[in-house]
Amino acid sequence: MKLFIRSISGILLRLSLAVALAAAWGVNAVAQTTRAKAAPPPSRILLAINEGGAANADASETLFKYQEFAERVEKALHSQVITVAVRDPEKLRKALKKHEYGLLLSRPTDTPAEAIRDSGYQAIAMAKESSSAMFIVPKDSPLKTIADVRGRTIVTPDAYTHMWRVANAMLRDANIVMAAEKVKAMRDQAAIGWSMENKFFDVGVVNSISGIGRTWEKSGGRVIARSREMPNMPFIAAPEITEDQVQRIRAAVVALDDAGILKKMAVPSGFQPATREPFLSYLAWVGDLQAAQNAAQQ
Repeated sequence: MKLFIRSISGILLRLSLAVALAAAWGVNAVAQTTRAKAAPPPSRILLAINEGGAANADASETLFKYQEFAERVEKALHSQVITVAVRDPEKLRKALKKHEYGLLLSRPTDTPAEAIRDSGYQAIAMAKESSSAMFIVPKDSPLKTIADVRGRTIVTPDAYTHMWRVANAMLRDANIVMAAEKVKAMRDQAAIGWSMENKFFDVGVVNSISGIGRTWEKSGGRVIARSREMPNMPFIAAPEITEDQVQRIRAAVVALDDAGILKKMAVPSGFQPATREPFLSYLAWVGDLQAAQNAAQQ
């Protein structure tokens, strides 16, 4: 009888231990699931800077130019922000498709616009000052309108870049096929201005917010055509950046009023909130990049 009681006691003890272990495992599993659902944001976020045709500085100068801007974003996010200068537009496009950059601040509009449309990126902010493409000519040029450009020599920013695509769309709307015209491309818009001052070409295409764009008419030159106004200096976020983070970044960037920082970044008027609609409208107007490339290569 005593042996039987000891056996029963042992069985009950083992059952109690099993129940206790199962309960402890269950609590731990729930805790792990809760932590997984409430995973913290990345401790490091890559901020890519793309200056397009304005990128005459080396990478270190670019990083210095945007250091204080990055610090404001870092403070808003409570996460480390690592700034990277990206020049190659094709490499940038591929990286954005893979969401390799959590944030992108870009002077050209086309690449961030495509990232918003095709890769789920979110519009945070853009410069208060819009931009436009300008067809410029010397003061004594006989050309009066964009219709007069047909058959003339034209110098544009690099082929297939933002300003080139806008110029292509403007000519298309004027029933002029850029691929059929005598077009030379240059990376540096200052070089375009110098070429036009020395009358190496009949017509030049520059961005209104570039150095030459701001001073051309003041220096006596003429503008025979301007594009529609477009988003300038877009600032966008990858889908992985939460809505709360986007709102905090937007508030910090829009509130940025330090004239020194803004002047260094060449955004003198500061930033305003952005939505995706202006970028989609821009892309619908300039048309498909691949189609433009195919037309130019025929």
